[in-house]
Amino acid sequence: MTMDHWMRDLPSELRDLSIINLAIPGAHNAMTYGINSKSELSPDAETSIRRWHRFFPCFVRRWSKTQSSGALEQLELGVRYFDLRIAQKDEKFYYCHGLFAMEIFEPLLEIRQFVDSHPEEVVILDLQHFYAMTVAHHQQLHKDLIQFFAHRLYSTVDGSLKNCTLNRCLEMQRSVVVIYRRCPIPLPLRFWPSYAWPTPWPNKASVKKLQSFLEDSLLSRQPQQGYVSQCLITPTGRYIAFRLFFTLKSTAKRVDKKLQPWIQEQIPGPFKPNDEPRVNVFLADFVNLKDGQFCDWVVNLNTKLLEQLAGDRDLEST
Repeated sequence: MTMDHWMRDLPSELRDLSIINLAIPGAHNAMTYGINSKSELSPDAETSIRRWHRFFPCFVRRWSKTQSSGALEQLELGVRYFDLRIAQKDEKFYYCHGLFAMEIFEPLLEIRQFVDSHPEEVVILDLQHFYAMTVAHHQQLHKDLIQFFAHRLYSTVDGSLKNCTLNRCLEMQRSVVVIYRRCPIPLPLRFWPSYAWPTPWPNKASVKKLQSFLEDSLLSRQPQQGYVSQCLITPTGRYIAFRLFFTLKSTAKRVDKKLQPWIQEQIPGPFKPNDEPRVNVFLADFVNLKDGQFCDWVVNLNTKLLEQLAGDRDLEST
């Protein structure tokens, strides 16, 4: 299975399941690869980051970048869920994570071109946080996104998320789902609200505590919702201070190594209200580590789902 077409290559039985019942790789702060030596502090930068940036801007860059591969490369590795932070500056919209990255529509153009050339793939854009934005800015961003993606958007008018299957999206020519969180005004019908796709933030600095959080928080998932398991740690100031010569990438390698067994034992798929909830999206830093092994782990979970569906059919026939 080539990862740039992994959704197309799924068996028909899985393409008839909702995308909320598939295992999907996601990129945390997906566009921070655009942070460079010219990047300025963004509105989300904490006080300690601002202090460090004054004397050690290179150090801040090392801990602000969570991805080193571009949007197209992430897509080719198998990423279909993009976690995004957006800030306004001089009436323009930029990605950010302590520092400004590029304007938002540069990588979105790559994503749009990708889904146009890969019509059987579906991409989820999670607009997670917004900074320095007024109501007027949100209104403008709504308008810009709707105009930019046009007919490609799978909206609340098209049906529920449970009806959002890969085959149905292909038939309707829908290839992009936009989740727009923490909006101060009513959302356009083209976008999905935060409660439709929960993404609990672990806020843990140790992998052991992170795994416990992932296990416990998954129990709150509802059958009609999408769900994001954030497989990443959140370094505290103290954590970083004791690792001055480390980077977020070295931390991501350690997280991947320790979480691999937990990830690979998970099962995606539909479940009933009284059943144990199942996984959906997995979010990670530096998805290109070891040729995208994280994406491979996640996508391969869907084979378990196929085996289970085959088992269910056998039971029905006996």
